[in-house]
Formats: sequence, structure tokens, C-alpha cells
Amino acid sequence: MTVLGALIHFDLLSKAGKGEVRVTETAEEILHGITQEERDSATLKAAFAPQLFQSIHSRFPDGIPSEGTIKSFLMREGFSDAAVGPAINAFMETYHEVENIRESESYGGGADEAPDSPAQTQETPMQPAADTPTPPPPPAADDLNKINMDIRGDQVLISGLLDAKGLGLLEKKVAALKMLLAVHMDANDTDDNETSPITGINDKPLN
Repeated sequence: MTVLGALIHFDLLSKAGKGEVRVTETAEEILHGITQEERDSATLKAAFAPQLFQSIHSRFPDGIPSEGTIKSFLMREGFSDAAVGPAINAFMETYHEVENIRESESYGGGADEAPDSPAQTQETPMQPAADTPTPPPPPAADDLNKINMDIRGDQVLISGLLDAKGLGLLEKKVAALKMLLAVHMDANDTDDNETSPITGINDKPLN
């Protein structure tokens, strides 16, 4: 499975025509969601987009059981011994990464700006005018902390003008992408077995 295929599998990209893909609404919500709740919801939706992950999450709605219990569930669904291990690893890693992202979102927030000191409020003596270069205009407010991510095959081009708050947001978005790429790497390790840890043996659909 390629990086592009993994992004499609997690509902971050969708096919838009022959040889073309487009960014999904889920990906837009993760990258540019207005509220933190919206971004968290989209991240959870993407993490459990694969059919296998949906089935495990639906089977155990009250919490994730032990790996032994998940293994028994997958064996009953027709998974082979070779496919069960990678499938469990992919699911557990994704689940724990989602929990880590949720916890990280509970921290943060910039410190309040310190009030001006008396020295700062005092008037300074007038200085003779000097020819100085005109500074460039400040960036538009709409462009600040707007993160642009251009996915090109197995590479991602990231651009944007960020302050301290924006850097924190970028770190969280990169963590979400790393989560998906880590699952993709686990999937590549099992390609020679001709089974998919995401959908099961020969992509057999789950009941």
C-alpha cells in the first residue's frame, strides 16, 4: 500500500478522476477546523475510517479490550495467523495515537501579555528624521496561522506564516499525519503475505 493509498483508506483523499485525487471534507476539517471540537471529531473519524477499525470499535463500544480478545474476534472473522498480528498492531497504534492527540489538545494556550512598564510608556525625546527603508506591510490577518498542506504522492509540502500559537497547531497536525504514515509503514511490512491488515484476507469484507 502506498502513502497515497493509505490517505485514501483513511478518508483523507478521494479519487476525483483518472489519475487524480482530491482532499476530502474530513481532511479539511482536520487541517482547517474552526473549533477544536471539530478538529478532534474529524481526527477520530479518519482514524476509524478503515472497515476493520470500524468493526472492532463497534464490537467493543465500551472500550478497547486486550489484544487477546481482539485476536479472537479477528480469527472468528476469518483472519489468518499471518494477518492477525499486523492488523492488531495497526489498530492499537492508531487508537493510542488518537488518545495522545486528545490529551495534547487539553494543554496549550499562550501566556497573557505583560502590561507596559512605566519606562515603556514614557515619551522618548524627538530624534532627527533619518532616511530609513520602509518596512514591508504586515501580512493580512487572514493569512496568519493558515497552514497549507499539498500532498504530492508520498510527499507533503507544508507552507504558512505562523506565530507561536500557529506552531503549536502545526505540531498537532504533523502528529496526526505521522499517525497515518506509521500505520502505512506497518501495512507495507505485510505486503508479501498477500493480505491486507486493514481489510483482512484478500480484502474480504467484514460482516
